[in-house]
Amino acid sequence: MAEYDNLAEYYDWEWKNLIQDIPLIVELAKNAGSPVLELACGTGRVTFPVAESGIEIYGIDNSSLMLDYARKKLAQYPDDVKNNVKLIQGNMKDFCLNKRFNFIFISFNSFLLLYKKEDQEQCLNTVRKHLDDNGIFYIDVYSPRFEFCAEEKSPIRFLQHFYIPDTKKVVLQWEYVERNMAEQISEIDFLYEEYDKNGNLTRKARHLTMGIVFRFEMQFMLEKNGFEVIEFYGNYDKKRFDTKSPQMIFICKKKF
Repeated sequence: MAEYDNLAEYYDWEWKNLIQDIPLIVELAKNAGSPVLELACGTGRVTFPVAESGIEIYGIDNSSLMLDYARKKLAQYPDDVKNNVKLIQGNMKDFCLNKRFNFIFISFNSFLLLYKKEDQEQCLNTVRKHLDDNGIFYIDVYSPRFEFCAEEKSPIRFLQHFYIPDTKKVVLQWEYVERNMAEQISEIDFLYEEYDKNGNLTRKARHLTMGIVFRFEMQFMLEKNGFEVIEFYGNYDKKRFDTKSPQMIFICKKKF
């Protein structure tokens, strides 16, 4: 996730409360067995819980800084967990590992960092080449609900504040979003006010471009690129998808 390079130090604290997806992914990984592959692994938010469950996992990310943070975190784990993890720098759309995996996953909207349709399809094609013939593929993207699509420009919203213990910094975070539904992309600006222990203020910003996909569009793209959707959920508790569902969770196998 090179989009986080300039603010990699914030990532773990920015997303520290995002844990809802971990039990489902760990369950699927354990059912499939080693080896497992995570795309856009970042700093190991999901990678390390999978490794702790006894599964050998490879994590790919295109950000060297995010992987540096992941390796620092991994160093704190016991040897049996460390030995289960392989971290590799690469792009999720065109990586080549010369290896097949029993379970491949792309968690929590990371797939949408590929906002061009040709890049999304290239990624799915690459995943299929690396998936064992009996393997499972998991992909999780947000559901673009009506009120979301209707809001072309959002007001600047305060999201959260978080504390970074290592540097004793307090960070306040805002978000501004512009959506182009004709192109199906969101342009997202995250704004940060960082206060050090002496109260000195530094302002920072990060820009993301993310794709927008709809349920049947995503399903068609999966089928076109050689997958069959075997389970489809609207949240991490395996609830049925409906118009209020926050996520679209596709669990797939290869189609022959």
